[in-house]
Parts: sequence; structure tokens; C-alpha cells
Amino acid sequence: MNANRFFCLVVGMILLGFPGGIQAQEKYPSRPIELVVPYAPGGSGDITTRLFSDKLAKVLKVPVTVVNRAGGAGITGTSYVARAKKDGYTLLGGPATAIIIAPIISKEVTYDPLIDLIPLAHFATSPAVFAVRSDSPFQTLNEMIEYARENPGKLKNCVGGIGTECHFSFEILCAKSNVKIGTIPFKGGGEALPALLGGHVDLSSNSVATSASYLKAGQIRGLAITSKTRNPDFPNIPTTAELGYSDASFSVRNGVFAPSGVPRSVLNILIPTLEKVYKSPEVVQRAAKMSVMVEYMGPDEFSELIRSEIRIVEKLARDLNLIKK
Repeated sequence: MNANRFFCLVVGMILLGFPGGIQAQEKYPSRPIELVVPYAPGGSGDITTRLFSDKLAKVLKVPVTVVNRAGGAGITGTSYVARAKKDGYTLLGGPATAIIIAPIISKEVTYDPLIDLIPLAHFATSPAVFAVRSDSPFQTLNEMIEYARENPGKLKNCVGGIGTECHFSFEILCAKSNVKIGTIPFKGGGEALPALLGGHVDLSSNSVATSASYLKAGQIRGLAITSKTRNPDFPNIPTTAELGYSDASFSVRNGVFAPSGVPRSVLNILIPTLEKVYKSPEVVQRAAKMSVMVEYMGPDEFSELIRSEIRIVEKLARDLNLIKK
């Protein structure tokens, strides 16, 4: 065998995946995608991610598995994705909490949210709602605040994790109204609300998406909502801005993120696919039934929103002494 024929044989075996050789680049996607939700099942991040995960799987023609990695107000699951292999098969789905708020008020964050993760698309916004049980004596937010002012530390509030948008909005409310209300954190809003219904806490600060079924069933009563305008599904609940607490108006920003370093060829497939999925009538209608407001943003717009909200959170956290030492 002459040298030229031997060279061609070796190259051919490499291209065909000869053991130990360099494999040809696989077409993306060609295997299942893991969509990590950094919260427990039943919370807004879990609910909103599952609204589109099956549609995403149909369009990409590969399984998309939603995996809950709860802990640390989203820090655990977000850290997992930030350290994941940069091949597009491990993505972060759900709230941007661990990217916008947690790095500012928690010292447990070991990743840089603006360097280690790439926003691919913003899916939906879900404001927080401050709520009590239907048999609570508090009919309005001001009644609750007056009671808390006269009885410091007596009331207990439940949240789906320390450092979430819902918790942060509630802490701003307490600071601005000069009241002390204890907070009991859970791994997600889906675990927090049963504590309210069971009488273990007096009120809850959780997303509308998580609280919607309880509100509609009349099991809990909303005292205030953190959206800029009243929610059409719950028009009787006033906004925090209406009640004089415009700073306590953070909403949960849900979207999809990838580890930095994912090849451009992969992003060129994921980004337009997510836009197509988010804007599909099927997903929009499904979201509406869950009181989730679809608000698509592409990578650039979503990235700018994140940077803007980080600046706002930094200032508020510093002014209200909410930064953990």
C-alpha cells in the first residue's frame, strides 16, 4: 500500500468515527435536552417552563426533560447550569431570580450572572401577590401593615425562597412601611402556599402563577399585586404602586439561559426556535389559562432588561440594608 492510499484510509476511518479518532461534529440537536428549573415543582418557574417544554420538544424533534434542581433561591440549579458542558444540551429554564437578585443579596453565589450565562429568550412575566387566607381578619394591605406595626414580629410570611422577586418585593414593603414580619422560606412557591392554607403562616408572598388556582377557588385573598397595572384575571386586587409602594413592584422574569461558551451554531438554532415556540397560539393560550402573561424578548432586549434590573436591585438593596454580609 503506497503512502497516498494509506493516508486516505486513515482519514476515512477518522471521519467515520474510528475509535480514538476525531469524530465529525454532530448535528444539533441529536439527543435529549435537559431544561433545569432551579426550584421545586409547583412554583412559577416550574409552571411556566412546563407550559412550553413539550412544544419545544416537538419543534426540535428531541426529548426536552424538565429537571427540578431546587435550593438556595435558585442558586443551586443555576450553578449547575453555569458549570454544565457548553454543548446546548443543558439549559436553564424559569425565573431570572438567581441572576438578577441572588448575586446581590447572597454571598453563596459563586458564578458571575453576566459572564457565565447567556440569556436566550424572555418568555413571561409573573408578578408577586401578597395574600392571606380567606378567613383572615385582614381585608386590605393597610390593615395588615397596621397590625404588624402594633405587633412587631408576630406575623409570619411564607415565600418560595429567600432572594426571590416575591421575597425581595415583600422586604421592600416591610422596610418602606417600617414593620417587622418574619419570613419562612420554602424551596418553591408550590411548597409555600400549603403552609398558608394549613395555618402555619399568616400570609404569603408568591407569584400570581403559583397563587392563581387558590385565588380563583377563594381559598386565599389577594391584598396587593406587584404588577404595574391590575391583573385582568384579578381586577379587584390593587397594585403595590396604587397603595404607595411603587418600589415593591418586582415581577418574576421567566426565560431560558445557556452556559456561556455554547457554540454560535447551536445558538442560531435555539434562539429562533424559542421565539417560534413562545409566540405559538398553543403556548400563549395555555399560559393565559394559568394567569401567566407571555412577553417575548430576544437575547439583546432580555440582556439589557437584566442589566437594568440589577442596577435597580443594587441600589434598593444598599439603601434598605438588604445586602447580606
